[in-house]
Amino acid sequence: YLGNNPKIRVLDFLMDNFALDFSLPQIAQGSNVAYTTLIDLLPKLLKQKIIIETRKIGKSKLFKINLDSPIVKALLAIDLKLSEAAIKKEVAA
Repeated sequence: YLGNNPKIRVLDFLMDNFALDFSLPQIAQGSNVAYTTLIDLLPKLLKQKIIIETRKIGKSKLFKINLDSPIVKALLAIDLKLSEAAIKKEVAA
């Protein structure tokens, strides 16, 4: 419903796995977004506080979706409504 661009795929991956934190290569692989594209998206997502850095393991930084962000709360609500609509459509078919 929201399209198929890299930013949406990254957000979808992180929202689906909201309880976990991931390294950048893991996010790139899980969201099927090129690592270099993710590197370009990262500063804006961090500035908007949509994702947050959770910890460091060695040289790797780990990130997760920021559940305290009003933007993320709205996106999760939209995601839930879209999922409910898809289930109702599938049941009706």
